[in-house]
Amino acid sequence: MKKLLYSLLGIAAIGITACEKDPITLIGDANSAVAFMYAAPGAPTSDIVIDGLVSNGSRRLTYGITSLGGGGGNGGVYIPIVNGSRNIKISTDSGKTSLIDTRYQFDANKSHTVAVYDTLLASGTPALRAVQLSDDLSVPLGANVHVRFLHLAPLAPTVDITLLRTAPSLDSVTLTSRTFLGASPNAATLSAFTPIPGGTAYTLRVKLAGTQTLVTAINLGATLTSGRIVTLAAIGTARGTALNAMTLRHF
Repeated sequence: MKKLLYSLLGIAAIGITACEKDPITLIGDANSAVAFMYAAPGAPTSDIVIDGLVSNGSRRLTYGITSLGGGGGNGGVYIPIVNGSRNIKISTDSGKTSLIDTRYQFDANKSHTVAVYDTLLASGTPALRAVQLSDDLSVPLGANVHVRFLHLAPLAPTVDITLLRTAPSLDSVTLTSRTFLGASPNAATLSAFTPIPGGTAYTLRVKLAGTQTLVTAINLGATLTSGRIVTLAAIGTARGTALNAMTLRHF
């Protein structure tokens, strides 16, 4: 299994700044990690606040981007975090006003992704949701890539997802009947990755469930190169944003 590489003794946490408090100092117990996906259309630019401390360095979250914590993953998507029950806020103003205010459990030597989704009410009042997923960072076997898909597009119907590869041969993997996460997502089911052959010629095709009606097709380029671990998500369809895809490369 790939390991998260952190300096754990006496080093200030990379990418974490204080909000009128001392910065987090990594100690022997700070060997968990969390990555964030900000998939709420129309949501304002926000901070990640962990136990009252603004995290994610200078990169505030905006719609369609991931965290940047310096703790591993593609571009350092993971933020090192102390084990145990942690208060997580998504806040427009460093913790004073929260779009998300919840607690999650983080166990030693484990990695997680928190997906922030849904949208604002018509009045502009936040009605966002979040789900914590467990990330299995086991190395894909052979030339495989590990992929999971999240339907994070509010108002969009149930869809079938086809990952179509055109080279070196024409083949595909279809994930059927994927519905918007809604208010009660099954985190255990959503956390699972599916091994598929890696490649640099994949297209993500979104169809209405049980039909051949194509909603959109998105060229994934080199996203699914062999050996990678990737979360794909459908986002948009509310607050004036079109249906699109979001990716988070874990490794």
